[in-house]
Amino acid sequence: MKRRIKVLAVIMAAVLMVSGAGSTLYENGVKADAKDTLKWNSAITKVKVKKRVALTVNVEASKVQWSVAGKNAATADLASANAYASVDHNGVVTGKKIGNATIVAVYQGQKIKRKIHIAGKKKIALDAGHQSRGDSRKEPVGPGSSVRKARVAGGATGVASRVPEYKFTLSVAKRLQKELKKRGYEVYMVRTKNNVNISNKKRAMLANKSGADIYIRIHGDSSGSRGVKGASIFYPSARNPYVSRLSRSSKRLSKKLLNAYCKKTGIKKRGCSGRDDLTGTNWSKIPVTLIECGFLSNPSEDRKLQNKSFQKKMAVGMANGVDAYFGY
Repeated sequence: MKRRIKVLAVIMAAVLMVSGAGSTLYENGVKADAKDTLKWNSAITKVKVKKRVALTVNVEASKVQWSVAGKNAATADLASANAYASVDHNGVVTGKKIGNATIVAVYQGQKIKRKIHIAGKKKIALDAGHQSRGDSRKEPVGPGSSVRKARVAGGATGVASRVPEYKFTLSVAKRLQKELKKRGYEVYMVRTKNNVNISNKKRAMLANKSGADIYIRIHGDSSGSRGVKGASIFYPSARNPYVSRLSRSSKRLSKKLLNAYCKKTGIKKRGCSGRDDLTGTNWSKIPVTLIECGFLSNPSEDRKLQNKSFQKKMAVGMANGVDAYFGY
């Protein structure tokens, strides 16, 4: 009887081994008693655009068949790639575009998957200044301030083009968004349309909440004299009663942005100035700058600023400034 029981036990073990062979195993659904189960050694779930991370498993990486889910276009250097990421024959993943990709590892009939988030190099908050209709109701100019200003103004109008500032700033902001995303940044847009009612305080709070690393406010300038032209930038001064801690980084951002912008566009550089009466600046919790792209009150500069090809150049210049600030 004992001999018969022992034989049955051996047969059952053999059956279990055969039934488990060649099965597809997932990261959270593997058999606990499988000795050579394919497993992840690393907990990596994120890679930045244009950066590389090595995913490791419990067998030699070169013996594993690597791929990006949905694609398997192997080359001499890459095991697989899609629009968001690539993986080489040793499990090294390179981020290509902001989004998500699933990396698949296969070894001896076993398969495990890992979802990887491809993040931007940094996150930039953009605010296209003004809106289609101003809001004259008052709000505090800064946290705890007794000074109150209109929530948001309608803005200027191009003297030659007749294009209102709120339309001009949104057009530039969208072009800058596109350029920044192309370079691997994540971008948060405070507004994407003109028919909104978002106060300057609220705009800063939205930028803060977005998780952005810096906040760029885009405006067009105006003067009573049609001969005045050029670009300028405002940042919180070291004596700002609300955000003096941001002054140094904001000033550095402002200088990098203005230098690159004027170099690319050829627009006259009027300089960077500390200014502490701007509500949208005083409520910021991240380095902040307000760029006056040029004078809508100057006929020739207005026409130039409204030109779509020139706006692309403006976006490239600003993006160059962002790169310079972050050291890319």
